[in-house]
Amino acid sequence: MSRHIRISVMSFILVLIFTFSVISGGEETFLIKGAKIFTSSDQGVLEDASLIIEGGKIKKIIQGAELPSVPVRDYSGKYIIPGLVDAHTYVSGYERLLENTEVITSDLITFPAFDPSHTEIEEALRTGITTVNFVPRNENLVGGISSIFKLTRKFGDLLFLKKEAFLKISFNAEVVHTDRAPTSLMGAREMLSRRMRTTTGDNERKREGLFQGKGIQKLLKGNLPPLIAASTFEEVNTALQWFDEWNMRGAVVGGEEAHSLSKDLREREISVLLSPLLFSLPKKIVKNAASLLRNNVKIAFVSNTPEGKPLGLRLSALLLYYQGFSQEEALKTITLFPAQILGVADLVGSIEEGKDADFVVLSGEPLDLSSRIEAVYSNGSLVVGDK
Repeated sequence: MSRHIRISVMSFILVLIFTFSVISGGEETFLIKGAKIFTSSDQGVLEDASLIIEGGKIKKIIQGAELPSVPVRDYSGKYIIPGLVDAHTYVSGYERLLENTEVITSDLITFPAFDPSHTEIEEALRTGITTVNFVPRNENLVGGISSIFKLTRKFGDLLFLKKEAFLKISFNAEVVHTDRAPTSLMGAREMLSRRMRTTTGDNERKREGLFQGKGIQKLLKGNLPPLIAASTFEEVNTALQWFDEWNMRGAVVGGEEAHSLSKDLREREISVLLSPLLFSLPKKIVKNAASLLRNNVKIAFVSNTPEGKPLGLRLSALLLYYQGFSQEEALKTITLFPAQILGVADLVGSIEEGKDADFVVLSGEPLDLSSRIEAVYSNGSLVVGDK
């Protein structure tokens, strides 16, 4: 049995063996006092505001009123932003997130590949990332099913927002080969459409190999939205043609040349998860990202860890800020917007009453990279820093 098949079989065994409880934050009630809060909500930026945290949730936002008599964690003079949402990452599981014995592996679910003891988890938490979309890699035409959960250092504490979130599809260069199908983007699109036509309803065709059917069935039934890897104009255009063919909505990840199709993306309500920006990239790449947002295409920056770095989220938002956007609007591309794209904005992505108490405390302005992250809270629990 090959190493990749052994890993895949073990992944499915883990799915059956482990029962994951939904872990809420502690029941402790306490007050986060006196900070400048970037809410990423309609409330905007609140000066000298405080938060009452109870049961892992934001119970109340207080500004200019008498504070209740509860334990206090004083962050006067500090800056608070929502916990960052990384909408596309391989953090801690890069080598285990590829099953390359098949071109279509639509049944594979990613979360058993998560390793909370990996050093990448600590790095992500220390940069303020609290929620991730843990995704299959791009090498397969259909790579499998992503999972959305809160980052944790303990596997048993894994808190899912969605165990089955997106079906990862790839129309980028990594899926095209010379020695096996698909050998072209056109061939990749046709191969996927042919598989979808022969996997209909509850009458699943006889399966030709491992891991090929149920994920596509869920896609066809509308239970799994598609997340398509596509970067160049040709790749993004191929994704749009596929969306039209199957009358589906979803998101594109990569998107370096997606700005050229802004109108088509906006009309089809297709969001774009952008690869992280760097100071070393050509200025036109940064301008292209800004162009998408100015043309009312919903975007979010992702880390692609370990291909990129977790710090790439704040850096990307900073470079967008340099393009003339407000600090608050730039921050939404790594907080509220990714949460909305992932369909979890009712829980995370902004600081609002009733939402999860996920937030980051900084020593200075959030997009000043010299500002230190002093504390990170997830579901009301302190996961980085001291009380």
